[in-house]
Amino acid sequence: MEKGIRLEWKTVLRKLAFIFLGNLCYAMAINLFLQANRIAAGGFAGLAIALNPWLHIPTGVFVLVMSVPLYVWAVIVKGWSFMLLGLIGSVLYTVEVDLSALVLPTVTHDLLLAALCGGALNGLASICFLEAETNSGGTDLLARLLLTRHRSLSLGTMFLFCDGAVVLISMLVERNLEIGIYGAIGIMVSSFVGDKLIAGMNRASIYYIIPSGPAEPIARGIMEELRRGVTSLPGRGMYAGTERQVLMTVVKPAQGYKVKALVKRIDPGAFVFMARAAEVAGEGFLDVDASESIERKKKE
Repeated sequence: MEKGIRLEWKTVLRKLAFIFLGNLCYAMAINLFLQANRIAAGGFAGLAIALNPWLHIPTGVFVLVMSVPLYVWAVIVKGWSFMLLGLIGSVLYTVEVDLSALVLPTVTHDLLLAALCGGALNGLASICFLEAETNSGGTDLLARLLLTRHRSLSLGTMFLFCDGAVVLISMLVERNLEIGIYGAIGIMVSSFVGDKLIAGMNRASIYYIIPSGPAEPIARGIMEELRRGVTSLPGRGMYAGTERQVLMTVVKPAQGYKVKALVKRIDPGAFVFMARAAEVAGEGFLDVDASESIERKKKE
């Protein structure tokens, strides 16, 4: 029981750490690049930037106020478990964005550079929230809730609708088509960076090992030293007609050299070849639910 409680707290702390990092990326995107340049790169933060000349409300506070009705809706539709971490994330968002605004200067007034850098930081933030298995509030939550009413549409379409509306409002407020284009560029960069990071964080290498002698020492070494599972496959060398075990193991790319070094140490005559895996789900990698979530995000 105590071990289960420790593991649960470890998971919660890990999620909170990713929420903190994600909000920090959002804060840097807004305060270093987007706010002063009037670039509304989607989300409630973009709406706050667009309406700031009239409202004069700190961005973080504006996003939290706009998100509160959505969290009430989320409790009704999806229950407390869905929205609790998201609500914590929204409060942290308000604190991090508005406090960092006091110390983070605008680093460039080049609109294209600001849109690119702000979009990249937003994309990194979205991955942090994906790792935390929660939403960041704002239009992220709004899009998911709208899906409960319009199930025929995809999440990607909902994001496009919500963020597109923010860009349109920005152009109308500023009376400037160019500022809307830079906002759209920021949204596209955010999506591109997010997709690339999703593809990278779930990569793995599959190693097939054909021992020249007994397979057990190599398998034991991989399991004990690398803490990775090993599967034995029946094999037969067609030239010599000898029966052999073929070992298969899946490791992170950074562990590849360790596999080769271990095999060379234990069985220098072994034959080793590697194939790349585009996606891996299971113990030691992403869990199946997270993998399915990422796959849906790719399709959207």
